Amino acid sequence: MRIITERDIEELNISSQEYIEWIDEALRAKYNSILPAKISIKQEGHKFFNVMPCIMPTLCAAGVKVVTRYPERNPSLKSELLLYNNESGELQAIFDADYITTWRTAAVAVHSLKMFARANYKNIAFIGLGVIGQAALRVYIDTLEDKNVEIRLFNYKNRAKKIAEQYMHQSNLVFKLYDSYEKMVEDCDVIISAVTYADEDFCSEKLYKKGCLIIPIHTRGFLECDLTFDKIFGDDTDHVSGFKYFNRFKMFNETAKVLSGECKGRESEEERILVYNIGIALHDILFANKILKRLEHRC
Repeated sequence: MRIITERDIEELNISSQEYIEWIDEALRAKYNSILPAKISIKQEGHKFFNVMPCIMPTLCAAGVKVVTRYPERNPSLKSELLLYNNESGELQAIFDADYITTWRTAAVAVHSLKMFARANYKNIAFIGLGVIGQAALRVYIDTLEDKNVEIRLFNYKNRAKKIAEQYMHQSNLVFKLYDSYEKMVEDCDVIISAVTYADEDFCSEKLYKKGCLIIPIHTRGFLECDLTFDKIFGDDTDHVSGFKYFNRFKMFNETAKVLSGECKGRESEEERILVYNIGIALHDILFANKILKRLEHRC
């Protein structure tokens, strides 16, 4: 049994394109896997203890990720993952899963963009430029190829300027910084939000143009859109069915069913689409399995 640290994973130099491909592979294996809904135990003082199990027979892999939040701890949010051989029951590895969580979350958002954005989208807005938001931007830029895009950044805690300067060598990108959320989303084709907390919607749903795509990584800030957008997709029905307006969605289906051909994704350039990726252990287990095999190959 191995203990795999964040540094072990970083040293593999896994590319953003591989992350996208792994997300796609995991989603295509969803209906051949056993994926119970995550168990969330909430405690006083904003503590929680989440357990996320999954079995992937196609990989002969099984495992569980545990995510805990203790506000007085540094860092307050931590995750570990146990990976098993599903045939023998052997515990193969224990992972520091924070790195996996960050990059699979970022890659899922960009994968959704590639699936559901308008073919001719010209701009994309990023709100929330913490660790996850910056990782999503990185994966997006790494896998953009030659498309010319305007990237809009919400200027919070002066992060936007530094991030724009980081990518100034990219000749196919134009960065614009905004202090107003309303101005940033005006006439915007794609909005990716990595804001972890919002007690109300960021703006009226009427400001979101026809054909736009919204990907709220942490689900906050788009409640009114749940009632009005043409289509809503999610990584898992059980994770979304408890939403306040779930029974009033115009149309809901799982992203994996679009990949399998069981349902349609975007069908017109006019549809407004919302994608809720709450986070499923399916991605974590596949990532861990791939990483373990790569580490074994290096030895």
